[in-house]
Amino acid sequence: MVEGHPVPSAGDGPVRVSGDEMALRLGVKRDRVDQLVAGGAIERGVDGWFDLGDVHRVRLLLAFEEAGIPLGPLLAASRAGTISLDYYDQLHAAPGPLSGRSYAEFRASLGPAGAHLSQLFAAFGLAEPEPDSRLTVEDEAFVAEMLETIVETAAPDLALRAIRLLGEGARRAADGALGVYGEAARRAGDDVAGLPAVDVFERLLRPWARFARDSAVLGAWLASHHLSRAIDDYSVTESEHALEAGGFVAARLEVPPAVAFIDLTGFTRLTEERGDEAAAAIAMRLGELATDTVRSRGGRVVKLLGDGVLIRFGDAAAAADATLHLLAALPRADLPSGHAGIASGPLIARDGDIFGRTVNLAARVADATPDGRLYVPEQVASILPPDRFDLRATPEALLQGIGRVALIDVVRASG
Repeated sequence: MVEGHPVPSAGDGPVRVSGDEMALRLGVKRDRVDQLVAGGAIERGVDGWFDLGDVHRVRLLLAFEEAGIPLGPLLAASRAGTISLDYYDQLHAAPGPLSGRSYAEFRASLGPAGAHLSQLFAAFGLAEPEPDSRLTVEDEAFVAEMLETIVETAAPDLALRAIRLLGEGARRAADGALGVYGEAARRAGDDVAGLPAVDVFERLLRPWARFARDSAVLGAWLASHHLSRAIDDYSVTESEHALEAGGFVAARLEVPPAVAFIDLTGFTRLTEERGDEAAAAIAMRLGELATDTVRSRGGRVVKLLGDGVLIRFGDAAAAADATLHLLAALPRADLPSGHAGIASGPLIARDGDIFGRTVNLAARVADATPDGRLYVPEQVASILPPDRFDLRATPEALLQGIGRVALIDVVRASG
């Protein structure tokens, strides 16, 4: 067998790796592996090789060391049963086989496309590997394919910007999901306190370990479906422009449906101050409150948007009534205040979602609306019942991707 490549152990046991491979995967010198063995951090098998899961466990120990926590106390705590690293590898996907070449050699093989390599890892939000380290075979193939795609777009700056957005979204999702696990651990604290590590693992860690391993598949599935939705949204909106310009737009409905965007004010700042876990909890409460508030008024929550919610209504009057109720209910539910925009017109629906210019207009109106207020375009205001709503003109707004639009501030009729 070739030194540095993992091989399965006899029977159905774990995959084994050599000391050289362990050093490569950890990004340390071989003598550092020997020191870890001498210190009791990892054990060699009778064949002199290591369990592949040790890669994850030792990586965690090295991270502790970098944070200023010595290895000795960690190992002492582990022997005392205060902490356990025995199951840490089960939180992660098994590492794949390493490439037979260094990262520097891989980079040199890429040709002109390699000029974007550092930018690509920056867009991923990941540290670029050291020159003498190795990627896995799978990661090498993926990175090479991404670079080829970036070059083919002929707009590498835009492609890298899109990748950066996806990377940032993945980072925030991962941090938020881990915060949920932290909450689960706190809830189970009394139930598992004092239990042996193996019992803690069975009752608490095992199901969340499965969740962690499945998260990569879940993330890819969600990204695919959300990207499909975004593509449909863009295609529908642009096609509507073309149909309108060519005179092919179908006759408008006599009573067109309406959509409302309600956004929480200061959500980004709140996330920075309280963390993703608190922000996710607030978003879920917003969704529950919105559903309860609009259901009796003919509304349907289409989707949550992190800091806001998209709601569909049968007509503009129902939308205005329910949206004003929801804005007033936010502070009573201990949620941040909000601002909202409504638009009315044709909608295109697919798989429970809605698309088109009407949706885009409502979102842009909400962006331009100040805290605590509901704005609508002038043409929507013209069809609202004057006995139910007071309408106040506001300065004309320049809406992104739409242009200048006359907006009206909507409040309940006085008296």
